[in-house]
Amino acid sequence: MSTSGTGPRQPRRPKIGARTPTARPRKVAGRPAGADPEPTEVDEPVQPVEPAQVDQVDQVDDVDDEPAEEHEHHLQEWPNEAPPTVDHPRRRTAILVAVVVLLAGLAAAEGWYLWGSDDPVVSTQRPVVIGQVSVASAVDVAAKSAANVTAWSYETYDEDVEADAALLTDEFAKEFRDTKEASREKVLSQKLAVTAEVAMQGVVRASAEQVVALVYLDQSATKAGAELEVRQYTILVTVLRTDSGWLISKMEPF
Repeated sequence: MSTSGTGPRQPRRPKIGARTPTARPRKVAGRPAGADPEPTEVDEPVQPVEPAQVDQVDQVDDVDDEPAEEHEHHLQEWPNEAPPTVDHPRRRTAILVAVVVLLAGLAAAEGWYLWGSDDPVVSTQRPVVIGQVSVASAVDVAAKSAANVTAWSYETYDEDVEADAALLTDEFAKEFRDTKEASREKVLSQKLAVTAEVAMQGVVRASAEQVVALVYLDQSATKAGAELEVRQYTILVTVLRTDSGWLISKMEPF
C-alpha cells in the first residue's frame, strides 16, 4: 500500500436528477423525521380581470367605504333642476297689476293718436279715425234725421218743414225750405203723405268733425187716402259736429 499520506479514494455517488433537483423536506419541530411532509402551497392560476369590471368594483367599494353622514350631506347639497313652484297670491296680484297697466297704456296711446293735438286725417286707407262709440252715435243721428226729413203729411206740412229744418245746418236748411216751398201746392192739392223707416245704416267715412253715413230707407206714400207703392231709397247723409250736436249738411241719392 502507498504511504503518501492520502487515504484510499472514496467512490463518487452518481448524481441523480441533477437537471431537475427536488427540494428536501423541511424538518418541523416536534414531528418525527419519517412523518409525511406538509403539502406545499400551490398558487392557482390567476384569471385576467377586465378593466371595466375592476372599475365597477372600485366604484362600489368607494360608495360602501364612504361614511353615511357624508353621503347624506352630498345628497342634500345636490341642486334640484326642477324646483316645485308655489303659486303665491302676491305673484298673481303682480301679474294682474302688470296686465292692467299694459292695457291702460295701450288705451292712452290710442286716445292720444285719435284725439291728440294733431287731428288724424281721413284717407282712403283709413276712412274712420274716431272711436266706435262716436261713430255709432253720429251714424244713428244721421239715419233718424234722414227718415224725418224725407217724411211729411199734407195735414201738417208747414210744421213738418220747420221741425225738419232744425235737424239741418243753416246753409242746408235754407236749401231745404226753398225746395219744400216749391212743392207745397202740389202736396196740399193731392193730399200727399209720406212715411219713412230706416232699414239699414252704416258708416262710410268718419272724423272728429264730420261723418258720412249710408242710410237705407223704406218709404211708403198715400195719395188722398189711397196707398201707393213702397219704395226703398239709399241716401248718403253727411253730418257735421256743431254746438247743437250732429246736424245734416248734405243729402244725396246713392
